[in-house]
Amino acid sequence: MAATSISLDVSTIAARASIAAAVAAVLALALLHLVRADLQPSRHMISEYAVGPNGWIMGVCFAAFAVASLALVISLLGVVRTPLGWAGLAALAAAAIGLSLGGAFPMDPTTATAENMSFSGRMHGIGFMIGVPGMILAVLLLSAALRHQPGWNGPLLFTLAALVWISLAVMGWALMNFMKAPDGPAIMGWPNRLLMVGFALWIIAAAWPRAR
Repeated sequence: MAATSISLDVSTIAARASIAAAVAAVLALALLHLVRADLQPSRHMISEYAVGPNGWIMGVCFAAFAVASLALVISLLGVVRTPLGWAGLAALAAAAIGLSLGGAFPMDPTTATAENMSFSGRMHGIGFMIGVPGMILAVLLLSAALRHQPGWNGPLLFTLAALVWISLAVMGWALMNFMKAPDGPAIMGWPNRLLMVGFALWIIAAAWPRAR
């Protein structure tokens, strides 16, 4: 009984930490829109907030997303018991690593070319390549693994997972259009922000049953 109680306490604390970190990440992102009003949200990705004044706030935002992801992994360790669930936890842990790299290593200015990219810029790119696939796989696999678990709202998890996937698809389409016509209208910044907000909401929905 004592071991079960300790395990439950750790899971509950981790779930609450996950929710708190997800909320902090969204608040940090919202704050950046106030302190960096010079960056038009529709034309700039959130990583660009790390370049220039108050860039540390973007680092805090990425770090909070990483903590939220890792804490959720810890909180769900005693819940998922299927290969699908374990794959989802592995993907979420990968997302935490990628987000940590994104926060620790700011991107280079958008004017940088592949030849003069800094170490920080390269590491940020690696973080993106690890974090984004981890995020989209985690929300899908864990939604499937948790949908029949008592206390979890399967339709809500899948709805938020769909929001993450659709945001990424629209962002990719918008980026391709922007690369074809850099001087034309650009919207890739909005789905980029919606992707992260959707991920935060999914984390909260997935952690909530363990946090109560």
